[in-house]
Amino acid sequence: MKQLKPNDFVEQNDLKAFLALFRDWSAIFLVAAFSIWANNIFVYFLSIWVIGFFQFALGEVLTHEASHYNLFKQRQWNKNLEPLYAFPVISTISYYRKHHLPHHKYLGKQQDHATVFYEQLGIYKPKANLFFIWVIQPLIGFSTFYLFLGVHTGMYYELKSLDYHPFQSGFKLSIFWLLIILTFFFSGNIHLLILYWLIPLLWPFACFIYWSELTDHFNTQSGTRSNMSFLTNLLAHNRGYHYVHHLYPTIPWYKLPEAQKALCPDLPDIANGFFDTYRQLTAKLDTPCSQETGILE
Repeated sequence: MKQLKPNDFVEQNDLKAFLALFRDWSAIFLVAAFSIWANNIFVYFLSIWVIGFFQFALGEVLTHEASHYNLFKQRQWNKNLEPLYAFPVISTISYYRKHHLPHHKYLGKQQDHATVFYEQLGIYKPKANLFFIWVIQPLIGFSTFYLFLGVHTGMYYELKSLDYHPFQSGFKLSIFWLLIILTFFFSGNIHLLILYWLIPLLWPFACFIYWSELTDHFNTQSGTRSNMSFLTNLLAHNRGYHYVHHLYPTIPWYKLPEAQKALCPDLPDIANGFFDTYRQLTAKLDTPCSQETGILE
């Protein structure tokens, strides 16, 4: 039997990419439409969390795939099609790569934004309250603060650093949002943009970003935690297969389950959902360490 190698799983598939985008956008529009039809505050509250999750799948997971050039066969498409996934969450591929690739190269070191994030949270302090940090802080607004100002990766720093010359990232992002706002305003639907995009973006989406940052690497034996929750991986494009991704960043999301099974089946840090992750975050480790990986491009 042939022994599989990492390159056996490296490919890009445009059809799978467009289907993933279509699924996320369809879910967002359908949930928003149902909430508008129901006209109920409880349905609305639930809907913004569902929308926020699909914003995460779209604006974090697929944007992340594009940053590694895993989304489309044509390398330039990953950047040129960013209005479909990065712009809607007020981000760009170039800026995402700027802070994400050092995360791979310097995992666990000071150059890694995740390490600085943990320090910012105060999570290394001897008397740190993990329940407050894991549950309460994001829900009462710290996740929104982090989305804007977090360790030099937040929206404020991105918008400040972008190039706003014609046809550069900042210019294109500005035109995109100007057109969106004007379209909703002049159609008399600006309230829908606020209720069903901006509020989910600033609260639930921010919470999912916060939780994912904390889940991925804190308090692990290997340096990276994988979340094997079936539902999470189904809805978030195999986001939980994080260890194998750090080892082989050029393997696309839809190949990660196969790659993990073939290349690293015996993982030291596996969680099975939100509550199991919290249990692991609060557990005492005998020999915690950092996983150092290179970047495969």
